[in-house]
Amino acid sequence: MPSSDNSKQSRLTSLPAWARSRAALVGVSTVAVLAVAGTTIGYAHMGKTVTLSLDGQTQQVTASGDTVGDVLDAQGIHVDNHDMVAPALGQQVDDGSEISVRFGRPLKLEVDGKQHTYWVNATTVGGALNQIGRSFTGADLSLSRGGSIDRGGLKLDVVTPKKLTVKVGDKKPVRRQLTAVTVADALKQMGVKVDKDDRTSPGKHHEVTDGDRIVFTDVRVVKKQVHGESIGYDTIHRDDSSLAQGKTRVARSGRAGLRNVTYQLVYRNGDLATRKVVSQQVLRDPVDEVVEVGTKAPAPQPTPAPAANYASGGSAWDRIAACESGGNWAANTGNGYYGGLQFNLSTWRAYGGVSRPDLTSREYQISIAEKVRAASGGYGAWPVCGARA
Repeated sequence: MPSSDNSKQSRLTSLPAWARSRAALVGVSTVAVLAVAGTTIGYAHMGKTVTLSLDGQTQQVTASGDTVGDVLDAQGIHVDNHDMVAPALGQQVDDGSEISVRFGRPLKLEVDGKQHTYWVNATTVGGALNQIGRSFTGADLSLSRGGSIDRGGLKLDVVTPKKLTVKVGDKKPVRRQLTAVTVADALKQMGVKVDKDDRTSPGKHHEVTDGDRIVFTDVRVVKKQVHGESIGYDTIHRDDSSLAQGKTRVARSGRAGLRNVTYQLVYRNGDLATRKVVSQQVLRDPVDEVVEVGTKAPAPQPTPAPAANYASGGSAWDRIAACESGGNWAANTGNGYYGGLQFNLSTWRAYGGVSRPDLTSREYQISIAEKVRAASGGYGAWPVCGARA
């Protein structure tokens, strides 16, 4: 049985010549239409013109693909979750579409010594600070607000203004608003030079906060050389039993020494605070003075007649004396207690008594007794006779 292709061929061959020419023309036309349609579809798929904005820099590109993501991939542009893309990556792209990409970049912010990192899409310092909601009005910035931030990011140092109380030297404290991180920064802004000897409270590296008080002490250290300075001598006291009590005599005169000396002088706010010897050369040693002090007891005085020491008074002390010694202010019975009020010598001398009670007047004995009474708060030193006071 003949094939179908042969049958078709035989049927065409059997047609008249004019019919065969017309069929051929129709076939050629059909092929041409299909070719034109395919080309049109291809150009429609590849020929989209898109305006692409990258961080505000615009350019027109011929885009391939159907979505924003396709166009960016075709242009070799990679985006991540820190970047802002509009329209969204899955949005359809048409001829004449506009695509905006604002790349994310790290902003390493150090505020008064404390660090924090933000991701921003702004390309200027001012725009980035607005984006994170921190204006830092009045603060010092390490880069101006108009400074640019590239895709690598930026480290920005910020020093905020602080209200501080500052006392410099002996001047009165003043209030200042300063953009300082440390005590040293604050003093520098006030024109105060801090050298190695000066002192600050708190320390110069202390980080200041609003309301802090700073005290600066101007310390000046100098060395002073003195040639031929006198060296003082000491006085030595030596007992002499051959000399009467209360008498003194110079056994050897003192003589000052001489030296060359170097002092370290420390001034605080202009006033001399300390002086210390750092080196010396003794040219002549000092000689101490020797003073002899008499210890020889005086010759005993004749004991006055007892009648002369009887008091004629009616005071509390007279009543106690009447009980203790029968009112004899010169009493000395050999029992270790003396005078009208019967003092022992240790008590008598502890309260400043001189000589011996029985050898002094009634008035003097009463003056010592008053001291005893004041110290003990009453007449308790005379436990029996004191009750008669």
